[in-house]
Amino acid sequence: MVAIIYSSLWILAAFKFGDRNWERYYPTMLFAAIGNLLYELICYDFQLWQLEPNGLPVAMIPILLLITVGMPLSTWIFLSRYPEDKGVLGKAGYILLFIAIFILLEYISVLTGAITYHNDWNLFWSFLFNIVMFIMLRIHYRKPLFGLMLSAAYTGLLIVMFDVTFDKMK
Repeated sequence: MVAIIYSSLWILAAFKFGDRNWERYYPTMLFAAIGNLLYELICYDFQLWQLEPNGLPVAMIPILLLITVGMPLSTWIFLSRYPEDKGVLGKAGYILLFIAIFILLEYISVLTGAITYHNDWNLFWSFLFNIVMFIMLRIHYRKPLFGLMLSAAYTGLLIVMFDVTFDKMK
């Protein structure tokens, strides 16, 4: 049920805060969704964190909602309100705001059993991941090819750090 509530909130927030020219953010919205989809595929048998059905009849519903609603819409909001005219501190503060939102939502999800951690992952790792993720979303928006290359390198680093070997991949 948490996934449905979060998806509904992202839809409402997108209507309120999203730039109506959503098409310009669409490539990065897809980038975010595909990144999450790749995690689900690569780590299918070796989850670091896992969305739980949490009262929903089908276990795949929370994952599909995150991939198709949560990640694209949160990316749209993040990019469409990005403070272009602010200095480094204003931009860093904006990124920290989104990191705080994501960590709060994840913390609530852990408390309600909507997310479980595995294989040494925890909220601190999520915090670090969110720092990189929001910076990467911005880089991808400005320079897509460079963002893809950096993301591939970062994914490789995480695979090595968490020992996600080929035999553990789906």
